[in-house]
Amino acid sequence: MNPWIILLGLVLVAAVYVVAPVGAAVLANYRRPWRLKCPRAGTEAQIKINALWAAVTEVLGRGTPTIERCSLWPAQRGCREECLALPPEALRPVRRGEAPPRARAEAGLKTILVPLDGSPGSESVLGAVGELARAHGARVRFLKVVSPVTAVASDERVVAFADQETSRLEVEARAYFKRLAERLPGVAVAEAVRFGEPVSEIVEEAEAAGADLIAMASHRRTGLGRLIRGSVAARVERATTIPLLLVRYGEPAVA
Repeated sequence: MNPWIILLGLVLVAAVYVVAPVGAAVLANYRRPWRLKCPRAGTEAQIKINALWAAVTEVLGRGTPTIERCSLWPAQRGCREECLALPPEALRPVRRGEAPPRARAEAGLKTILVPLDGSPGSESVLGAVGELARAHGARVRFLKVVSPVTAVASDERVVAFADQETSRLEVEARAYFKRLAERLPGVAVAEAVRFGEPVSEIVEEAEAAGADLIAMASHRRTGLGRLIRGSVAARVERATTIPLLLVRYGEPAVA
């Protein structure tokens, strides 16, 4: 028998019975958020490690895991990720429903993050949010995530540069938030505008703001669309331990 065929068979067996199970276990382990004491800031932080890359580096024995999110960002963004060199006992997995660390502990519902996309459908959650905020004396933080902008051109001529377009979108978003705040009388409202991918920006903002709850309207996809894309809300739920309040997109909340 050809020795190369035997060698290939052994490699395949090793991949199926050794590499794949180890990789799957490592991937499952790193998909969880972790809590630790930041070596640089000296305060508690919550991090999310790039699980796929961590699994690859551990199986191959080469490379270094990287951090996808940290509750101390953006203030500590650009750190050298010294926390990844901490001993395993310095990290602990975050329990479901456990809020990210914050400067001072506050019991109860204090901050509600409300992602909005600018459409009336996404505003369906405001009724439930207003009731919760007034009942618990909570703050509401509006968030709009906008796709990263580039220079706007017309007929090969630059009409607006990226920084100008970014400023324009921020002004529009804050004017939009001001109108929505009028629908929440008696509730303290803050605002945030982020540029990037919706799921990661929503989770990062929630963790950075110390949100106790994320409240948003959700599309209910069915069939192939749900299988391929899922909903933003479902992906947010998988990406964070912060509780999620969902109201059907485009329908008023039921009291």
